[in-house]
Amino acid sequence: SIIIHTEPLAYTEFRDFIISSANWFVPSLLQMPNLDEWILKMYHNGSIYYTISGSNIISLIVGYYNREERFLYIPYVCVNPDHQGHGISKKTLINHRTSFYGYSGDIAEVRKDNNNALHAYHKMGFYEAEDRDEKYLMKKEVHKS
Repeated sequence: SIIIHTEPLAYTEFRDFIISSANWFVPSLLQMPNLDEWILKMYHNGSIYYTISGSNIISLIVGYYNREERFLYIPYVCVNPDHQGHGISKKTLINHRTSFYGYSGDIAEVRKDNNNALHAYHKMGFYEAEDRDEKYLMKKEVHKS
């Protein structure tokens, strides 16, 4: 069974997961010029949600809530390839959203050549809101009645 966790994750566990999963991304996150700074920034400033199967972290999502625009900006979503296609990121994002008052949607940047991520975001109701050279700014608005 898979459990979504919101309790604090030790920095070493957070960093180790990102480093160990770096090659699941194309291009590899290891090619990022300031990877350690980026990891530290996400750890200290983002809300971290992760799932565990057995004793292993199998997915990790980081989000920043913009209070003015009431959008959740998602700079990092990673699901172990062995566990993809089961809605883990969708379930985790839904859980993530419930903690923000006045929430109105999600924003994520996705590489144009990342077909798996684009497909997953489209399935969750995201659309391409902006073309940013190698990436799309993907957006999902939530309309409250």
